Amino acid sequence: MWRHIAQSLQGRSHAADCSPCQDTARVRVVGEGEAQTLIACVADGAGTAAHASEGSRIACESIVEHASEYFEARGSWDGLAIEDVIGWCEEARRRIREEALSRACSTREFATTLCAALLAPQKSFFFQIGDGAIILRSGGIYGVVFWPQSGEYANSTNFLTADDFRVHLEFGAAAVDFSDVALFTDGLERLALQFETRTPHPPFFSPLFDALRSAADQERLSEDLRRFLQSDSVRARSDDDTTLILASRLSGPIGEAA
Repeated sequence: MWRHIAQSLQGRSHAADCSPCQDTARVRVVGEGEAQTLIACVADGAGTAAHASEGSRIACESIVEHASEYFEARGSWDGLAIEDVIGWCEEARRRIREEALSRACSTREFATTLCAALLAPQKSFFFQIGDGAIILRSGGIYGVVFWPQSGEYANSTNFLTADDFRVHLEFGAAAVDFSDVALFTDGLERLALQFETRTPHPPFFSPLFDALRSAADQERLSEDLRRFLQSDSVRARSDDDTTLILASRLSGPIGEAA
């Protein structure tokens, strides 16, 4: 079974200018028994976009909805290809266009990144546009799926809402039974990644995954994650919004290692 927690918190820079948290996180577990599958998605609305929080929300909710429908119709990810993911992205973009029309503004005002992971026992799929990252752990070994994307200019990235989003859409699959996964937006990159080696920073993730696996009270654990993301040690490294999804596949009772 999958156990997961997630938090999205407003950064100090957004609190200072009274703008809302522009990040979104969504998680859904589909399937039953040995076929149980995790669908996880995070998105980060562009800081300069007036409706960035809505853009990230629409993107996550649309992707999770369409991924769930695909799995529930087939009972697996068999046959999933990048063309399917492009279709999901186009549907998210269509919903954003509709919202932009209702507000009489440009889709640029809903600009958002996107990171998504679909983890099944036999095969997993990943896709990403923009910064943030997906971290995996298997057999105690960590890896980053896609390195955060940089845009044409400093401190810029790529967005789902851009006309050329297909050029920047990264897609990958792996036939590995991963035990743990984390998805996060760029507010945590400097804590969670080692930029010199382009690798995850295990001391950041290991205590979090250990707590997720061992804690008996998941609701309290979610609040613990909130307090951690609000701590001075985190906020000293980032004034941006911070979003983190943590998920672990448990093979036995709570507290028993996978």
